[in-house]
Order: sequence, then C-alpha cells, then structure tokens
Amino acid sequence: MISNYIVAGIVLNQGKSAFITKRRANQTQSGCWEFPGGKVELGETSESALSRELSEELDIRVQEAQHYFTVDWDDAGEKFVIDFFLVLSYSGYPKGAEGQVGQWVPIKQLVADNSKFLFPEANVGVLQKLALDEESM
Repeated sequence: MISNYIVAGIVLNQGKSAFITKRRANQTQSGCWEFPGGKVELGETSESALSRELSEELDIRVQEAQHYFTVDWDDAGEKFVIDFFLVLSYSGYPKGAEGQVGQWVPIKQLVADNSKFLFPEANVGVLQKLALDEESM
C-alpha cells in the first residue's frame, strides 16, 4: 500500500537550468536540495497538486507541465511514489516563498557537483535521466 503520493516540479528556464530549493531544518532530510513539490491530497489530480504546491512554494503559476519520471521508493517500510514533472511554462518568477533557499542551477552542474547539491537518494534516477536528456532540452 502506498502511504505517500508526491509530485515534484522540475522548473526549467531557457538556459538549461533548473530551479531547486533547499529543505529547511524542520523537514526530513534537511539541508538536501530538491525539486519543489509535495503531497497529493485526497481527491486531487497530480497536475492540480503540482500547480498548488508550486504556487505555495515558489509563487509561480504553472501553465504547462508534462510528466517526466516516476520513482517508487521505500523508506524504512514507508512507501512513496514520486511523480516528477517538467514545468515548461509558468508565470511569475520562482523564489523560496516559504522561506527556503532557492536557486537556478545548470542541469549539468546538478549531476556533476553532487557534493555541493546533495539530493535525497530517491532523486538519483531523475537526476541521471536529466543528465542524459539535457542535450535535447
């Protein structure tokens, strides 16, 4: 049984960079970087959850997003499904709207400099896929 269904947005700009945020001290895996997002609430579609979460966390309005990658993750017996979306079009300018640090980072650097940009282990697969797909983006 899945106890957590999560969506995350890979917010891209024309310069082949993604906007990432740093998890705050009061969150699990604090200090790790992440693609912003959160839990899908009961009765919510993944797309509407993505829009809501990115509005709350980044103060942007998603106009176009496409499903990119799914991760099934087991963390100490707790099951997670994380759906990653490429956010292709949005209005506003991303910022850490909940007090979290955020920054634009070139996709190549996210993968190449994993000591500076430590992500939760559940993100390894999507980072690898981004590195492979980066040239065609």
